This record gives sequence, structure tokens and C-alpha cells, in this order.
Amino acid sequence: PEIYDMGDPERLWERRKLLADLESKLLADNPQGKDWNELREKAYDSMTRPEGRQAFDLKSEPLAVRERYGMHPLGQNLLLARRMVEAGVRFVTVNGWVGAAPDEKGGGPPSSSWDMHGGNMGMGNAFGGGSYGMNFCLPRLDQALSALLTDLRQRGLLEDTLVVAVGEFGRTPIILTQGPPGRQHWPKCFSAIVAGCGIRGGAIYGESDKTASSPVSDPVTVQDLHATVLHALGVPLNDLTMNTGLSRPPFSTGKPVMGLFG
Repeated sequence: PEIYDMGDPERLWERRKLLADLESKLLADNPQGKDWNELREKAYDSMTRPEGRQAFDLKSEPLAVRERYGMHPLGQNLLLARRMVEAGVRFVTVNGWVGAAPDEKGGGPPSSSWDMHGGNMGMGNAFGGGSYGMNFCLPRLDQALSALLTDLRQRGLLEDTLVVAVGEFGRTPIILTQGPPGRQHWPKCFSAIVAGCGIRGGAIYGESDKTASSPVSDPVTVQDLHATVLHALGVPLNDLTMNTGLSRPPFSTGKPVMGLFG
């Protein structure tokens, strides 16, 4: 979530060595641990080699660009995502945390901006300006995401980069009263933003009822969204052969939403 300066490279190396010493026995007895260690070592190498350090150095960006994205966790993380793409990273995940409201010390852990189970009353009004309020969260999301899409387009990267902004479910269309009154998990109806890789800009696909309880036209399943992402990236959905020559199940049981392309 937050971008932290690595500080003294020598200190980072000493911490890396200490962790290796502590884990030596575990890695000797645990094959899965060895696989995890290899991945972590690759991550360390990505961070510490010159190309990686340059990509992670947000201070090298002009201040005007950083401010356009927003000087908050979501804005700076999306800017970092653009730099990762420019450096050749092929898959980037960004947490949706927008930060804490100025008058609040916390705002929950770095995944809590949209986790407003009790946000209607117990943690500040859901449409207010607190850390769980739409008047605080949505402007930061709008600022950061629009800056990312504009930046990618101006740099000629959007046609080859797929941007997907989505959560794992929606929120109940009514306020539930168990615990702090708020909105709970609701998988029956929610929305996603998809851009790039041939996606038609400015389009709206599908419609919900007036309370966002259920779709009323052009419903899209999670499997369909999955298939749409793969189609946009040029991944064959029904190719049953891996590059090892072994067979495998289809990548997705859904169907691409072709109405998004054009």
C-alpha cells in the first residue's frame, strides 16, 4: 500500500541475510518453503538491481505528475504501477486503499477504504468525508484512475495494457442492523471498470435495478469477466495444451463480453 524508501541498502542486505539464517532449517525440510524462498529472492533482486531501483523511485517523477495522480496511497501506487509497466512488468496488482482522512489518525488497515460494514454509523457516515465515506474515497479514486488512464494513453501504452478496477463483490442494497449498521457482502450485483487493449472507451454495459440488487439487462458473471480479460490479452480460452505439451482444463468457463470491444 504505502511506498517506503528502502533506506540504507546495506541494512536491507543484512536483514535479508538474517532472514535466510533464521529460515535455513525450515527450507531444508520444506520443499514448498524452497519455492517460496525462490520467489522472494526474485522479488529482492527486482527491487535492488539498478533497473528495479529506478522503477521504484517515485521521486524521479516530476512533481506535477505525482500531484495529478494524487499525493495519497492510491494515487502514488497507480503511478508506481505505470512505472512498473514501463519497466516491463507484465502483471501489476494495486490495493484500493485511498488513505486516511486528514482529521483521522488511522482509517483502518490498508485494505479498508471500501470495507464499510459498519460505515453507515459506527465508523462515520458512508456518504461523509471520513476514511470510510464516499465523499472521501470516490474523489481520490476518480483522480488516480483517470490520471492513470490518461497517462497510459499519452505514452502509447493503453492499447497494450489492460486496466481492471474491480472488487470481489458489491454491498447489500439495504442497511443491515446486526452489529454496527452498515452494508454487508452482496455478490449478486456489482460493477467493474475495464479499459485498454481494445476496450471501447466511454461505454456502459449492462444495467441493474434502481437499488442495485440485481441485474436487469446484459448480466455478466465473474467467469465472463475472467474470459473478457483473457480475450483482451490474447490468451486462447479453449487451448487445452500448455507449453509443456501437457493438457489442461480451459482457462475459463465464461464467455468474453464482445460488446465491450470496438
